[in-house]
Amino acid sequence: MKKETLMTLVCYLTIYIVWGSTYFFIKMVVETIPPFYVVGLRWLFGGVILLGYRWITGHLRQWPTRQEMVAALILGGLLLIGGNGLITVAEQKVDSYLVALILASTPMTIAVFDRILLNKPIPWVKMVGVFIGILGVAALLYNGESVQSSLNVEIILVLVGMALWGLGSSLGHTLKTHSDSFVSSGIQMLLIGVVSMVWAYWETPNPDLSGVSAASWFGLGYLAVFGSIAFCAYNYLLMHEPAIRISSYAFVNPMIAVLLGLFVGSEQAVKYLWLGLPLILIGLLFMLYGETLIQRFRNAKG
Repeated sequence: MKKETLMTLVCYLTIYIVWGSTYFFIKMVVETIPPFYVVGLRWLFGGVILLGYRWITGHLRQWPTRQEMVAALILGGLLLIGGNGLITVAEQKVDSYLVALILASTPMTIAVFDRILLNKPIPWVKMVGVFIGILGVAALLYNGESVQSSLNVEIILVLVGMALWGLGSSLGHTLKTHSDSFVSSGIQMLLIGVVSMVWAYWETPNPDLSGVSAASWFGLGYLAVFGSIAFCAYNYLLMHEPAIRISSYAFVNPMIAVLLGLFVGSEQAVKYLWLGLPLILIGLLFMLYGETLIQRFRNAKG
């Protein structure tokens, strides 16, 4: 096997497994560590690792400008605090696999914000995917009684976090960021890590570290170390693999999250999991591959 092929395979396995297990480990960590300390420590470590890596390899030749720093703060605020931060708070009471399944519909949110902010049209096949995905999320959230009782505060935080992540992903195309994606991401992580630690200290000035479990320390280490490695693997794939193939992680991650949550974490399956999961995956199929499949069908028919 060629070295490049092996590297590509390792990178795919990394984003499949690490991103699929992220929410399981977040759930593990917030059991005994206040959520914004988790967010702060995780992104501080990731930012130092990424910026240190670029500096050691000689790629950090130009420090970001003021405009690029402001852009990093805005995007980091939307993605890492608004998105990841709110979800980390929500996982104190929401099962990890359910969070992962809801967030599997994030590409649909991004498509909507791309339409609003960038005026990108949504082809009919993607609109079908958005509609099916929404039905899937609704099925997951419905408890069989009423819509109002299904939407508790934590579920709303997950939905808001998903919306802010979609907004940040779309807005990222309009803001001037550093030309090196590793440096740009590292600055976002570092800034948001500092902001989150200040927020965490204001919220919980003297956290009781003696009450932190070994499992939570392990989970925090996993998120900080392997989360940074997965991000590097994703960037490698972006440079060497077609986007349509990389997007396959959107199908694998939810399955890993469900297996970990239900069979390792002993979480309870929601009433309509059997309906919501396939609907979300079908919606993703239409979103990510619908146009390609239709084009191939037309070519074969012609």
